Amino acid sequence: MNRNYTLIEKRTIDELHGEVSLLKHNQTGAEVLLIDNKNHNKTFSIGFKTPPEDSTGVAHIVEHSTLSGSRKYKTKEPFMDMVASSVQTFLNAMTYPDKTLYPISSRNDKDFNQLMDVYLDAVFYPAMKDNPKIFYQEGWHPEIQDGRLVANGVVFNEMKGVYSDPNNRISDMIREKLHPTGTYSHDSGGNPKNIPELTYEDFLTFHGRYYHPSNSYILLAGDLDFDERLDYLDKNYLSHFDYKDPASAIVGHDFYDGLAEFHETYDLSEGEDPAGKNYFAFALTAKVDPTPEDLLLRNFFQELFIESENGLLKKPLQAAGIGEDVYSELSATNTWDFSVVAYRADEHRFEEFKSIVTDTFTRYAEEGIDEDVLEATLEKFEFTVRRGGGSHADLISYIGALNTWLYGQSPLDGLELLPLLKKLREKIGTTYYQEKIREFFLEPTHRIFMNVAPEIGKQKKEEAALAEKQRAKLAALSESERKDIETLVEDLRAYQMAPDSTEAKATIPKLDLKDLGEGITKIPRTVTEIEKVALTENPLNTNGIVYTNLAFDMGHLSEDELAYASLLGEVLTKVATENYDEAALETEIFLSGGGFTFDTPVEETADGYKPYFFISTGALPRQLQRGYAVLDEILTKSRLTDTNRLKTILEGLKADIANTLLQSGHLIVSNRVRTHFSEGAYVDDMMNGLAFFDFVCDLVDAKDYAAAGKKLEDVAKKLFAKDRLTANLIAEKEDLKAAEEAIAPFLRSFKHLGAEDYTVAFKPEKVREAFTLNSQVNYIAKGGNFKALNKAYTGDMAVLANVISNLYLHREIRAKGGAYGAGIRIAKSGNVATYSYRDPHVKETIQAYDTIGDFLRALKLSDRDLADMIIGVMNTFDPHMAPAAYGILDFKRFLNGTGVESLEALRREALATTVEALRGYGDMLDALMGEEQMVAMGSETALKEADAFDRYESLNR
Repeated sequence: MNRNYTLIEKRTIDELHGEVSLLKHNQTGAEVLLIDNKNHNKTFSIGFKTPPEDSTGVAHIVEHSTLSGSRKYKTKEPFMDMVASSVQTFLNAMTYPDKTLYPISSRNDKDFNQLMDVYLDAVFYPAMKDNPKIFYQEGWHPEIQDGRLVANGVVFNEMKGVYSDPNNRISDMIREKLHPTGTYSHDSGGNPKNIPELTYEDFLTFHGRYYHPSNSYILLAGDLDFDERLDYLDKNYLSHFDYKDPASAIVGHDFYDGLAEFHETYDLSEGEDPAGKNYFAFALTAKVDPTPEDLLLRNFFQELFIESENGLLKKPLQAAGIGEDVYSELSATNTWDFSVVAYRADEHRFEEFKSIVTDTFTRYAEEGIDEDVLEATLEKFEFTVRRGGGSHADLISYIGALNTWLYGQSPLDGLELLPLLKKLREKIGTTYYQEKIREFFLEPTHRIFMNVAPEIGKQKKEEAALAEKQRAKLAALSESERKDIETLVEDLRAYQMAPDSTEAKATIPKLDLKDLGEGITKIPRTVTEIEKVALTENPLNTNGIVYTNLAFDMGHLSEDELAYASLLGEVLTKVATENYDEAALETEIFLSGGGFTFDTPVEETADGYKPYFFISTGALPRQLQRGYAVLDEILTKSRLTDTNRLKTILEGLKADIANTLLQSGHLIVSNRVRTHFSEGAYVDDMMNGLAFFDFVCDLVDAKDYAAAGKKLEDVAKKLFAKDRLTANLIAEKEDLKAAEEAIAPFLRSFKHLGAEDYTVAFKPEKVREAFTLNSQVNYIAKGGNFKALNKAYTGDMAVLANVISNLYLHREIRAKGGAYGAGIRIAKSGNVATYSYRDPHVKETIQAYDTIGDFLRALKLSDRDLADMIIGVMNTFDPHMAPAAYGILDFKRFLNGTGVESLEALRREALATTVEALRGYGDMLDALMGEEQMVAMGSETALKEADAFDRYESLNR
């Protein structure tokens, strides 16, 4: 072990498949976690404890700003340079309530080392210390607009988007009431009202205080030469510092003496009916500095009481009709916080909500929980541990370790879950769970109930008051102060628009084309037939799990039936069957495997598209027959006409979709715009997009759940047909034979249907749609299909998308415009769609889209710049995935007819990209943007003021 570090702890952790060590750097006290598991996807992260002292968002703004140039790397945004030009598999930074993390990962050794150095130089020696323009761009700066003195900036606009979401506001209110003073009373992300209070000097002070090795928590994981990396870390960074007391203690507060109650309001748009739109919340802080066992129990109780479809608290709230949905949230802090929220509830039922919550916890503390339910939940947790954290398992482990590590406990204890699960299993049949319910939910004095009522026009009133203040502030400025602000903005715009110098670009570390791996990862596949069903098999390392995937071709279903098929995927497993009530069914599902997921993807094929109903599950070999039996029960014997249950499911689904609109706005608008010119996108929208949201809302409004149930039954009979089925098994090679034997009787049970494909009545439509909802920011997309221009997809179009997104739209819409993000997607189907995310503008963004062609025609790239753009898209053709996910990828390639040879041909075309070819796409982008196919979502006021749309529709339903 490197002599510059002291080994604190070391052990083998089975669930991480390797040896885990905790080291301390002798000179600075920096702590380093090593996960030696030979993972080919190598991961590094450095994190800092960053407790805020106000809600100016300084931690968040520092996180953004550190990645905008450094001592060694002198371009304006090395982060974006590496996003565009490396083969990274993860590259990001995240701000939490009391910590800030900078993780990267890559499968390429040279790339990994380069990314690691870029991040380390960024956090310790950022250019922002000498360049306030970085603070003005990423945080906030004043501008004079429309007779007002306003704020603008990337984080400022991002948080305006966050604060537009009612669910986020409820979470903030809960946090503020649970933590009325101290560290967690502040919003580390930043409250838009407080962000303009942050000064450049305070910004620098925050960085100087917390961004020091003595306050750092470092991860190295994967197939690495750990001694070499530790030596590099010491020589190049850590040894340049001496120990310093980080003074980063979490400031707590006194607990309430007893149950407290609060009443608040949230914004509701004018014209909306406030009836039945209250939020009811119950929340508590049970203790400070919870142990790993405490934290596991919190997740366990969250599953038992709320997240499970038959949650012990969720079910009685739903049965009483309190709210359209019930959800829970946990804290990522040093406090054991737990909250339960009933969404869209009748204001008069708050007392009933309080009684049900209190009575439910009291009941299970006194009577205990059914042992089969405990056993099934533990099976689910153990299966999740065995399955691992997916493609970024080591990063997820690091974040989990920080739940104990950051607060002075062992990170290794926080990582080793199997012994804790074993202990929980041994406690079944004792009073342990009853005692823990009392300890965590009934005995703590720091508990609250909160009733948050809708207030019509609240945001509008606040915006009007703010606008008045902004006009007054502008009027109070002297002429010289106005001039200073105008000069600041002009200088900032000049800085943003100026290209990086050749000298600055030369400082960015590069991969060469020769550093890239050869070709596409080969995924082993065999194709066979069992019971007249085509079956693909992928022998892969799955940690002993057998994954089953079933794909039912839905090409014979009508538009209305496709929407019901998507709804069916939301209903199955949530209703009783002939032989199981709802609770017993859920218990049986998790005693027989890892559960079932249902999805309705639309797969692009060489001659069009295919809609599928996908069923995925995983189980240990010993569970297979039991798992297939319960799946057969679900598909053929579900009680789909249970009107009370359908009402609950549909109301909850409506609430769930509504809650995702603002978080996924860029995806929603870019997908929706494709429906104007693509039949496949039109079908996808009916099952997974805004059209499906309208479909669900219409069913809830109609309240004819009996008719909906009958339709679900009819669709299920047509859907699960043997001649529409293709199956897939992913398992260890030695487990595939047993899996074939287990699946054969299940496949035999399906019947032949013989239905012909249905012709969808799709008519392309040129339209500019605007969808309005309560939001202070916007999401804007334009698009078209280049096959209508007699163009075919070629590999260099992947490079084209990279160039447009990272060299043009990022500059115009994010850096200059202050949006959180922007880009373009170019698909093999010919579909092209731009998007912006948490965007304060409308007209300016549309103008940026309309001038993409001009940008391309004037494009100048050196050979080095072009190589960077090419390298940056290589993962598009050969993505990094967890082993089991490779099997699903291969199954989808089998279904849509994509061969490795065609992918390698596209990759070769991308490698052969020329600047002349990229310039040649300028006219194509002119034509596509000139079609005026546009979709926007956001503020009604902003979208109507832009006067750029043909029709408007409210999403506040």
